[in-house]
Formats: sequence, structure tokens, C-alpha cells
Amino acid sequence: MSSAGISEVSFSILATNSTSTPWGLLLVGLVGGMIYYTSPMRLTRVLVAAIAHTEKTYLTAAENGVFCASTDKDAAERLSILQLKVSTIRETSLRNSLSPLSILFDMFNISRTIAVLRCLSEVRGLETYIEISNECQLREIDSRHLSHHISIFLRRRHSRV
Repeated sequence: MSSAGISEVSFSILATNSTSTPWGLLLVGLVGGMIYYTSPMRLTRVLVAAIAHTEKTYLTAAENGVFCASTDKDAAERLSILQLKVSTIRETSLRNSLSPLSILFDMFNISRTIAVLRCLSEVRGLETYIEISNECQLREIDSRHLSHHISIFLRRRHSRV
């Protein structure tokens, strides 16, 4: 009878330990994932990819004749300012990556994370503005030349590449 009591106690200890361990590991993994996801180092890579895509979208729209002289100047100025901001943010990230201690401090630098997120939002906003201008231009061309639907769709297909 005492052997049955010991096995029940052992089983209950194992049962409580087995349920608490996965939750602790899950919590550590979740917190680690959140720290990585919001780290300025990772966000800077996302920002660099976003500005490259915005530049490509701008060049495609300019080649398609989307912008007139005044609109082109505004979008070009905004793109130029954002390129400078992204370059500065990337330089800071590269400098911080030289030392493990700097990487650690940078990971928990909330103000830098917010600055990178703000810049990312501005880049994506400019890209959306350019895409809206592109769609408006394509719609105007479509309304002027109703017989040339094929050329419009081909232009749309090529502008998405």
C-alpha cells in the first residue's frame, strides 16, 4: 500500500512539473520573439527593403508618366528626405552591430524602435501615395482611350513587377 502511495505522489509531482515547464518555455519563447520582432536591428532591415520597394515603385510610375512636373517634385522631395532618414538609421544600426554590448542596448532602446517604426510608416505612406497616383493615371488613360484596354492591362501588369 505504501508503494502505491509513493507512485501517486511521484506521479502528481511529475504532472505538476510537466505542465508548468512548457508554459515557462512558451513564455520565454514568446517574450524572446517579441523582443526580436520589435528590435531596431530587424526593423531596420524591413525599412531598407521598404525604401527599395518604394524607389522601384516611384521609378516605375515615373516611367509610365504618372507624375506631372509639380507632383513629381513633391514625391521626389519626400522620397529624397526618406532616403536620407533610412540611410542615417541604417548607419546607426551598422555601428551598433559592431559590439555585442551595443546590440544588447539597442534591442531595448524603445525610442529608437519608435523612430524606425515612424520612418517605416512614412515610407509605406509614400509608396501608397505613389500607387494611388499610378492607379488614378491608369484610370484617366482608360477613360480617354476606351478602345485601348489591352495596353492598359499590359501597363498594369508590368508596373507590378
